[in-house]
Amino acid sequence: MRRWGLGCLLLVIPACAPSAPPASPPASPADAGAVRAPDGPGESALSAARPLGTVPLPSIVAWHTVEDLPAPLAQMETVFWEPEDTASLRRLIRETDLVRGKRVLEIGTGTGLIALCCLQAGAAHVVATDINPQALVNAAHNAEALGLADRLELRLVDSRSPGAYSPLAERERFDLILSNPPWENQTPRTIAEYALYDEHFQLLRSLVGGLRSHLTSGGRAYFAYGCREAIHQLRHHAALEGLHVKMLDDRALSSLPEVFLPGLLLEVSVESVPAESATSPPDTASPLHTAP
Repeated sequence: MRRWGLGCLLLVIPACAPSAPPASPPASPADAGAVRAPDGPGESALSAARPLGTVPLPSIVAWHTVEDLPAPLAQMETVFWEPEDTASLRRLIRETDLVRGKRVLEIGTGTGLIALCCLQAGAAHVVATDINPQALVNAAHNAEALGLADRLELRLVDSRSPGAYSPLAERERFDLILSNPPWENQTPRTIAEYALYDEHFQLLRSLVGGLRSHLTSGGRAYFAYGCREAIHQLRHHAALEGLHVKMLDDRALSSLPEVFLPGLLLEVSVESVPAESATSPPDTASPLHTAP
């Protein structure tokens, strides 16, 4: 794993983001500037797992409004957008002190939606990663537009070693780890499909397997999944790792279709579980637990 120091990545993004989207988003903004990674703390930090030089500005394909943020978000080409995936997670961020004053890691940031919601709700610092370099450009654009870039650090996941925590230092820890990962067990064929498909649930296993190494004492992870098979896999692998999974939803998993929206929110913590629970996947008919 290689993590490049501050100042090594140049992202080309609009110098001045509009407070409201144009009626017809431009295919390639004429007025573009450059944003460099900072030389010191307290500034926007954009680092990568491999050198990029410059990243061309992708086209803006849509503008989206969510109740969590004061201005619309741009969505750029190849970058994933489906806010229903994370409705429960965003409500938890918005209506509680979950992230306030916390150091947060978001894995798979896309447009930056969740990372920006955390910053808007008072997170002290957010590190957001993605395997799609255009997603980092997109998230940086939205962060600058909202005035939240000073507490956001963006890191590229190296496609040659795409583990969930590959852009992190070995002992780097966070109070919260958040992700809306790909749900379906298929092979991604394009960079955009990495947001949809997790072949053999390799990313899921990586997410679960690295939690003990990257959560602070008392830290929690929150994952949004809308696929029954993926949820069964997560519960099973969490049990193998001695982790506790709590489903923050009042829907019964057995009553849902294989793939569903809105996504279901799962809290994962480093707590002891009975040894026998790790020997087989959990009962698929059990009702989901309601958030306290």
